[in-house]
Amino acid sequence: AAANLAPSSRRKREKGGGPEGAGTALYVDRRKSKVWNYYTKLGDAYVECNVCKKQLSFHNSTTTMREHLVRKHSIRDTLLSQLKDDQTSESDYSAQENVVKRCRQTTPESGFYHAASCSEPRTDVILELVLEMIFRDLHPLSVVKDKGFGLLVGYLEPSFTLPSPVQLSSMLWHRYNVVKQHLERYLQTAQAIVVCVEFWVSQLSQTYLTVTANFIDGEWRRARCIMETQQVHEGEGDLGEKLYAVLSEFGLSSKSVFCVMHDSPRSAAANAQRLKNAYGWSSLCCAARTLHLCV
Repeated sequence: AAANLAPSSRRKREKGGGPEGAGTALYVDRRKSKVWNYYTKLGDAYVECNVCKKQLSFHNSTTTMREHLVRKHSIRDTLLSQLKDDQTSESDYSAQENVVKRCRQTTPESGFYHAASCSEPRTDVILELVLEMIFRDLHPLSVVKDKGFGLLVGYLEPSFTLPSPVQLSSMLWHRYNVVKQHLERYLQTAQAIVVCVEFWVSQLSQTYLTVTANFIDGEWRRARCIMETQQVHEGEGDLGEKLYAVLSEFGLSSKSVFCVMHDSPRSAAANAQRLKNAYGWSSLCCAARTLHLCV
């Protein structure tokens, strides 16, 4: 609305000369930082926060004032960047002012912006979604420390505080244990399982072993469940011992194994006889891998 006023009338209102005076947030002197929408000046050396009435020292800089809004009231950098000092054209100012007005309209209170509180159920849902993003997309736990991710979450949910990597780690282990218990019960429904062993090398040239259980469940559906992925070193331990330890961890006996499927003829040749003698497990090599080697 201010953009459509005549120039002389608009200048008058900007200086507080309108009928509603300087008390209306819309008629703020554009030469000042918009952070002043949240403060009242007390003399030359102090300002008062309009949200919590806390008094701060003022030395011709709004840095402390901005930090107070972000730290104490969760009015984050994203919003303050929308309220930064105006050095733009008249049309840019109108567009920016509309954004600020929309933000204020979300939670109007005494003409000042307040970040909407995040209820506990909503906080729990957001935490679970952040955790799910990490393990589904294989992000590092440190993603919550990334500036860009923090700005995004701060804009979408200003009053939400991201957890630390340590907190996420604890939540991740809890989620793992819950899923593992479900998998244990699911595996108990199988009359027999085929254990697949696969050795693979990471981009850092580290060798890993993935153990997968394949079976037909009680609903006659083909199931494939990853039981373990662990780093292995050359000549470290016996394959049979590793598989037996994984089975025991899920409450399965050695008799539940129908056969062991190897990812290469070399692995099958090196371990088949020992697995047969020690545990009675037959060994097979992956047909697709064998055909690939033949080609």
